[in-house]
Amino acid sequence: MLSTPNVEDSLREIADITARMLPDRPMVAVTLRRNGDTVTVASTGPHASLIDELARDHGLGPCLEALHTAAPVAIPDMTDERRWGAYPARMLARGIRSAHSQPLLIDGVAVGTLNVYSPHPNMFGAAALPAIALTSAHTAVLLAAAIQSARQAALTAQLQSALASRSLIDQALGITMAQRRCDRDAAFEVLRVASQHENIKIVAVAAGIIRAITGNDPTPPHFNVPTRPTPIRRNS
Repeated sequence: MLSTPNVEDSLREIADITARMLPDRPMVAVTLRRNGDTVTVASTGPHASLIDELARDHGLGPCLEALHTAAPVAIPDMTDERRWGAYPARMLARGIRSAHSQPLLIDGVAVGTLNVYSPHPNMFGAAALPAIALTSAHTAVLLAAAIQSARQAALTAQLQSALASRSLIDQALGITMAQRRCDRDAAFEVLRVASQHENIKIVAVAAGIIRAITGNDPTPPHFNVPTRPTPIRRNS
């Protein structure tokens, strides 16, 4: 997952692997919480995705139950199911007889579910459940790593943006200090007043000063991305 630019492609691969691992190759879908909503991000095919979305659109079914309770939810035989109102009838109309939703847990919180569906009853019993649980646990670990990586990338981008803005402001302060023969505080006050008067950010004022002096747009600073050091080989 971490070596793939698109996390959804990785989850689709996990869904395919899960289907191949289980008896009779059931339909598999992966649902995640995203910006306060619940979205099917990967599935073994359009039918699996449609079934998953049908339940979510009506706010019913084992997928949402597993998300809310952070516990697995099973339907051994849809014909015997009495929970969630019209949900069993909708599933039976689409040829689904059994289903199972396993939460994807990160620090005890369900961030998504691994959902399996079969046209046959009692397909997710003692033989299948350990594989489903193990796959879900591994998927959650990979998701946690991907989320942490995304957060780190966002933080790095924010820091680089802040440093770039600071660089432009420092250049503009130097120019203003030289032109007005003033100290740094007085130069900053000039930029601040201009910012308020023109109703633009100070960094935009700074960029305008640099552009007026050099005749060119400011060049963003270069950031060297650290690389992992090459391991030292020791002779045995």
